[in-house]
Amino acid sequence: MGVTGAWMSPVAVTSLPESSGDSADVYTTGTPPSAGNMNLEPLALFIWSVAVQLRDRQLCGFFFLCDGDMSSLQMHNMQLPQLVKRDRCFRRAFQKKKCLVEIVKGLDEYKKHLLVVNEWIQDETQQVDLLLVSMKNLADLLTFQNKVQENITHQHKEIFTPDKLPNSVWDKQLKIHVILRNFALFMESTVRAIRFMN
Repeated sequence: MGVTGAWMSPVAVTSLPESSGDSADVYTTGTPPSAGNMNLEPLALFIWSVAVQLRDRQLCGFFFLCDGDMSSLQMHNMQLPQLVKRDRCFRRAFQKKKCLVEIVKGLDEYKKHLLVVNEWIQDETQQVDLLLVSMKNLADLLTFQNKVQENITHQHKEIFTPDKLPNSVWDKQLKIHVILRNFALFMESTVRAIRFMN
């Protein structure tokens, strides 16, 4: 199935966890927004769901943490984008344009990391490609819908090469896990921010 076909076919997407308590769970069929109805929450939820599935399969396949217990990996981190209070994406002090710019910048930043994951991860390149195309669609639709292109500068158009390439399979898989984990968290916050925009 092609990338576009996979996005457009009905997909059962699980609800967001209640970690932030910002809003109730939402279920979606994965139907893309039409030109007349620019509700982008289903697309954002779809991206979040694919990221979570990739993260969980990698945890189970390499780290053998199939029960979802990630406590032994929580200490590992990288400097990856997350929506924070100053980005004005949370219910208190929400500011649509500021938040939107930060979401699109974050998607652009994660793109370079996911391109690296696409080179490293085995048997999941189609899913990572699906993530990359869906992320681009979401960023384009967000900027088009809200007419804020002039406020967004893409700083990472060059090919990304990590500062220090992992020198072991363990380090490589650990980096893949951290990227997928943090991207899933970023998309969780993005879904909630899009709800506020609507």
